[in-house]
Amino acid sequence: MVNILYTFHAFSAGALWLLGTLIFMGVNKTGPQADRWLGAYYCLLASLFTQLFLEGFHIDNGALIHVLELPRWATLPCFYLAVHYLVKPTTPIRYWGLHFVPFLAFLFFSVIYLIPGLFNKHIHAPQLPHWIMFAIKYFFFAQCIFYWMACYWLFKIHQKNIRQLSSYTEKINMIWLKYLLIALLFMIIVRLLALAHFSFDSLAPILYFMGIVALGYGTLTQRSIYAVESSDNLIDESDKTKNIKTEERLTEQQVDTLKEKLVQKTTAEKLYLDPALTLSSLADHIGINPHDLSYIINNGLQKNFYQFINELRTEEAKRLLLSEEAKRLDMFGIAIRAGFNSRTTFYSSFKKVNGMTPTAYMKVHGKKSS
Repeated sequence: MVNILYTFHAFSAGALWLLGTLIFMGVNKTGPQADRWLGAYYCLLASLFTQLFLEGFHIDNGALIHVLELPRWATLPCFYLAVHYLVKPTTPIRYWGLHFVPFLAFLFFSVIYLIPGLFNKHIHAPQLPHWIMFAIKYFFFAQCIFYWMACYWLFKIHQKNIRQLSSYTEKINMIWLKYLLIALLFMIIVRLLALAHFSFDSLAPILYFMGIVALGYGTLTQRSIYAVESSDNLIDESDKTKNIKTEERLTEQQVDTLKEKLVQKTTAEKLYLDPALTLSSLADHIGINPHDLSYIINNGLQKNFYQFINELRTEEAKRLLLSEEAKRLDMFGIAIRAGFNSRTTFYSSFKKVNGMTPTAYMKVHGKKSS
């Protein structure tokens, strides 16, 4: 008996073919390398769901089904490379071809052992050890888990590093990528449950389709990637070599001196009121290079750039909230006057520093001052 829900595999395949084609055409304009790998990921995923549809409806064209299955082990490496070039568009991957060694091994194995038998029934493939058959059956699932964790790690590193660069991260935080990872994790969990419970397998097609709709929505509604400054100035806290070199350049006394200069110049000239202030532009004002400035903020002030600037903006906002200007400005007006470029950043920064919202702060301290 054919489960009519397998029709959703056809919907999933069609949606993914269309999505992959649109990405290849550069609809998102995220960068040629990222688009190329992301488009390849969606097209390879589409071939997988095409195979599931044919198998579900017992369309037993063995050669076609095997051809659709061949690129399966290249699917997740394509997604990983896409994520890498999304968060590090100017950083090439060394030895990226190693990610496709399992796929090439499976391709070689298929050409030698499997494909000849599909075209000539008199050819019988030799009996393979049980462990090889087990690896072929479950390797793709292991790949999914490994590459999902690797992509999530790249995303978290990006979230951490952009706070070293900019005081306004909403347009460069790529939160849409987080939703892509959640959708992919959902599909992995569905696959795990389908393997564990045969009865759940009948519902899997519609759940996969829901995950693919989420993937498509996250991909096509993403914001453009705004390059706030050259990625050469991005300080990766995990890069110990750069930190050691900076530490060798700056003595403890120099760090203290530059820290005082940084705080004095930033507050006296109210440089933090510039909503577009970045690590590089502040470094130009102070007269040092961005790597040294990042080191001074991280180690001298025990903060990152995002915290340092937005805490100063929060102090300015506190002054404005208790001034006469608060009577003719709304909260967004206060945020803009204090240097914030986003209501979200204003509220989250203010509450983190003061333990209460701007409105609550104005009520509590407004009464005290009156």
